[in-house]
Amino acid sequence: MSSSHLTGHPDADRRPSRARYLIALLIATGAVSLYLTRHCLAVTNEDIQQDLGFGSTAMGAVMGLFSLGYLLFQVPGGWLGNRIGSRWGLTLLSIAWSLLTLATAAAHDLLPLKVIRFMFGAVQAGYVPITAKILKDWFPEKQWGLMSAFVGVSMSIGGALAMDVTGRLTGHFDWRVIFQVYTVVALFWSIAFVTLFRNRPAEHPWVNKDELKFIQADGPPEVDDPGPFFTRRNLLFAFCSVNLWAICTQSFFRAAGYNFFVTFFPEFLSEQFADVDASQAGIYTKWPLIGVVVGGLAGGLLIDWLLKVSGSKRISRTAVAVISLVLTAIFTCLSAQAATVTGFVTLIALGAAFSGFASPATWAATLDMGGKHTAVVAGISNMAGCMSGVLVTPILGAMMDILKKSVSEVTVRIMGVDLVHLDNTQVTNWSQVVYMHAAFYLAAAICWSFVRPSRPVVPGPEAPLTPAST
Repeated sequence: MSSSHLTGHPDADRRPSRARYLIALLIATGAVSLYLTRHCLAVTNEDIQQDLGFGSTAMGAVMGLFSLGYLLFQVPGGWLGNRIGSRWGLTLLSIAWSLLTLATAAAHDLLPLKVIRFMFGAVQAGYVPITAKILKDWFPEKQWGLMSAFVGVSMSIGGALAMDVTGRLTGHFDWRVIFQVYTVVALFWSIAFVTLFRNRPAEHPWVNKDELKFIQADGPPEVDDPGPFFTRRNLLFAFCSVNLWAICTQSFFRAAGYNFFVTFFPEFLSEQFADVDASQAGIYTKWPLIGVVVGGLAGGLLIDWLLKVSGSKRISRTAVAVISLVLTAIFTCLSAQAATVTGFVTLIALGAAFSGFASPATWAATLDMGGKHTAVVAGISNMAGCMSGVLVTPILGAMMDILKKSVSEVTVRIMGVDLVHLDNTQVTNWSQVVYMHAAFYLAAAICWSFVRPSRPVVPGPEAPLTPAST
């Protein structure tokens, strides 16, 4: 059946339909659901610690295990999207993370909580690589920047909602009730997504010929199964790709900076500023995340405009990311000098806004470099970001315990392996946490300077086997 028949009007193909924007809305609301169920743990952190009888170091381990599950299942998540299609891949994952949100509410000891959060990370891991595939399938290259910004902004909106709404609910409801309510959000989204989404524009009854032509302006769609990524040739190119190493390393450092906001930032505020309680801390925490939203929107528009006027992906992606991340580091350092919580949050939120500029640049560069293996390349890049949660978040939790004077020294262990030993001669004041946060963004800017978005991670089969040149 032709698309004109599907639209039900003889003139329907005279102007493009706009079904792709419905797809963008589905992705955006999925991101809100994803982050709402993920980051509510940061606001309820202190209540959970008190209820289950452990400290920030143990909570850091719980958060680190989420990141470990998220890391290990990035590539399998991308594979799942290629194997069974984006539609059923995301639907099944969303149902799974809603059930694990409910399981979190039922946890009554540290060990079950660790297991649940590891599994929670594992099932949420597929969202980013599958979403990258959806963007590539449903939007032309000239809209990748804006659509990447839209997805990144939606994630930050979900995080901001998690902080604000959970902060307000914490004063009235037990943390377990809050998690139970959030379970319903993901289930509703699963139903909407599987009903309204199709893997490819040509399969969707609301897409007419002109919209399909617009989407495919840069070339014909790629096959659902792009072939195996993990061949000897592909792995050799990927391992020797400066581009892939650079985009992955910046992902690690940017995630390390962002993770502070969605893990221990509420607890940091309530401990550092005497007039801030746990509920207020959750509400304050929304502002850096709103900063990321504003920066992400502006960054998406900027990189598309720069690509149009300059024709250079190096300027559009790399230059924007480097400059914005340096500014983030500067504003973050300045926030450490603030004497009030309002001044501190304002400055660090300004820095977060500049960090938001780098988010659509990262998405767009990953789409540029990934080619037909975009889902897997996006998964690898996101895996690198997850490593910061595995390694840095537990260290941050240990620093919090020392600064709260809960302990004088602590050994941070990851999966039974000693990672680092900290004591109160090394961790002496709260500003160290902020300066460490700033250093992560500066390191990310340095890594970005090596990114060349126009160079694919794995060149086409006609390319000679000289991976060092990539």
